[in-house]
Amino acid sequence: MKRLVCMILSLALCLSLSVPALAVSVENRFPDKQTYRGFTDVLERDWFYSAVNTCYRVGLMNGTNAGFQPNKVLTAGEVAAIAARIHATVNDAVLPAPSTDPSLPWYQHSMDYLSGLGVSLPDGAKNATRLEFVQMLSAVLTDELLEPINTITALPDTSDAAVLRFYNAGILTGVDDYGTFSGGKTLTRAECAAMVSRIVRTAQRQSFTPADARSFQAAGMEPATVLFSLDGRTVTAREFLPLVMERIRFLEGQCKGGYMDFNWNNLHGDLTYREDVLQYAMDHLDVSERIGTAAYQNFDVQVFYSTLIDLRGGAPL
Repeated sequence: MKRLVCMILSLALCLSLSVPALAVSVENRFPDKQTYRGFTDVLERDWFYSAVNTCYRVGLMNGTNAGFQPNKVLTAGEVAAIAARIHATVNDAVLPAPSTDPSLPWYQHSMDYLSGLGVSLPDGAKNATRLEFVQMLSAVLTDELLEPINTITALPDTSDAAVLRFYNAGILTGVDDYGTFSGGKTLTRAECAAMVSRIVRTAQRQSFTPADARSFQAAGMEPATVLFSLDGRTVTAREFLPLVMERIRFLEGQCKGGYMDFNWNNLHGDLTYREDVLQYAMDHLDVSERIGTAAYQNFDVQVFYSTLIDLRGGAPL
């Protein structure tokens, strides 16, 4: 009988050890800490209302005597404060109290906390760039908190691992359909709240598939790169390159139908293929080489085509 009891207890112990502990959800990592009472400059109809509400409740963003100031450009010190609060919350740590030294900025204790973790920090007084925002927050977020919901391997303007991590977790979707990150630009407190709320509430994360940006990679441009400019009117790569590709596809079809190789010295009418492609795009946009910017002057359609073919694994356009 004793042997049977021992066997049962041993079996129960083995079973208990073989069952993995349930992972703590992101939401449980960031429980509500305070009641949202509203800000005079954040209205329920504002696109950022829900995000501000969430960030305030979990204690990651607060307001000032002037309200939440949603349109104020975020400083690196403010980002440091958010990053420090995130790390302390997740790790059940206690942030050091703010310094009483009036010569030190209010966020200095957060900078010191992050510095102690080995986080690289910019000057806290400067406006934070989008890249600095992502890098500081990524440094304190584990993979468990940023589980991927997207499968994005390339972006038009960056290959930064921390940025791709945020895109794949659904925290970022970029500034356009191609997923352009614009890492050198600043961000507002409202934009920050939108991203932070996605970190702490997975239901707010965004599934996203960027539009094909390989044409911009091949051209060495961003979608917003200005190629033509006159009297306040501009034409960007976003408008120009699709027309270039459209014409190349047409000429590829002409070659295939005529059983001939695609060659830039081939003639279509009185123009070489190179001249024809560029003229086609300019005619459709009602621009001319005369108003082309330096970016247009440096654009080599032949190099663009061969690079794009390589990016497409050798497949024609």
